[in-house]
Amino acid sequence: MVVFLFVLKSVLASTGDRSQMFYSCLQDCLAQNCSGSSQDSQSFLVLRALHWTCSDECKYFCMWPTVNWFVEAEIGVQQFYGKWPFIRVWGIQEPAATLFSILNLVGHVVMIRRFQKEVKPSAPFYLMTHYFCIICCHAWLWSTIFHIRDVRFTEIMDYLGAFSMVLFSVYHFLVRMLAFQPRSSQYSLFFGMAIGFYFVYHSYTTFFVKMDYGYNMLINIAFGAVNILGWSIWCLKFYKRRPYVKQCAAFVALVAFTTLFEVLDFPPLFWVLDAHALWHLSTAPLAILWYKFLIDDCHYMEGQKLNLEKLA
Repeated sequence: MVVFLFVLKSVLASTGDRSQMFYSCLQDCLAQNCSGSSQDSQSFLVLRALHWTCSDECKYFCMWPTVNWFVEAEIGVQQFYGKWPFIRVWGIQEPAATLFSILNLVGHVVMIRRFQKEVKPSAPFYLMTHYFCIICCHAWLWSTIFHIRDVRFTEIMDYLGAFSMVLFSVYHFLVRMLAFQPRSSQYSLFFGMAIGFYFVYHSYTTFFVKMDYGYNMLINIAFGAVNILGWSIWCLKFYKRRPYVKQCAAFVALVAFTTLFEVLDFPPLFWVLDAHALWHLSTAPLAILWYKFLIDDCHYMEGQKLNLEKLA
């Protein structure tokens, strides 16, 4: 169903910019404002800094009367070039999604500091948690940049950043499942190399071969489903013996629930708040829950490690 909605959204993505009213307005604006040297003198510094061209400005200027025409004709708000119409703030293309991406980034920074205070560096998965934080911060940084200004490079980096979080979560689950098992280090190395090589290959094809939106959506759904299913089974197995595991179960359930915002799609409220922005807002507090679980899990594994050392 998610894939169907994604394909449907892609098909209907350009209704606004294909309309005759928008086309006529755009052609007039380009002819009047984007010929010769006049286009440079009319650009504000912040717009130039974010690489908003004269053509982009004409598209933005012509979008709003077209939106009003669609609304007055009772057709409803339509998308332009695959995106809903947003009011720009200081040149920022999607202000709400930008702000909420920053909130997610800050959440990881704050919680990793708490993790460092409460967990000893010698504890199992101490480094793993830091790798997880770095990957998530990198992903949310590119999400912020992408929502500030949507161009091909920032879009690809946003997609790859999100995919890196999903892949590392799968790797984290596999390594946690095999912790303290025979040959766990060899399995960890194997899974790490396999997932790492696949990510490098996918990044290369995305940058230099084709940005395949459908395939990117499918692999994110597939690995995300493996991740949620794997952690869910692990939680069901251990939640009675380890009460702190309920935090992991709650996190997994909330991640699955908040993903519904990505399935929903509606014109932005007040021209700034759409389903995607609400999804980013809903995921911001989840970092607190996940790191609290990681702190308790590291304490548990530290106890296990001491018991094994005593037996040895």
